[in-house]
Amino acid sequence: MENISSFFSNIWSLIYSKHEQGLFNTICLGILLGLPLLVLFALLFVCCHCCWSRAGKTSGHSERNKKKKKKKKGEEDLWISAQPKLIQLEKRPSLPV
Repeated sequence: MENISSFFSNIWSLIYSKHEQGLFNTICLGILLGLPLLVLFALLFVCCHCCWSRAGKTSGHSERNKKKKKKKKGEEDLWISAQPKLIQLEKRPSLPV
């Protein structure tokens, strides 16, 4: 128990001595002590966001599968041809020379 209290008293004496040295040291020390808290809050936010968005996607995904339309016999599949430039050249009107 004495080790823990001496640890915190040493940290407090360091903070107090840096505060006495000037405003710049106080600001830098505040930023350095605040960074772990900022990282902790960011990780907490990311984890909560991932958990909540994953729960929403699973329920929406099953509804989307139910609403898929079946392809009619007369419909063609859309696909990209192997030679798209040739098709574009055929559709382009020729320029008078």
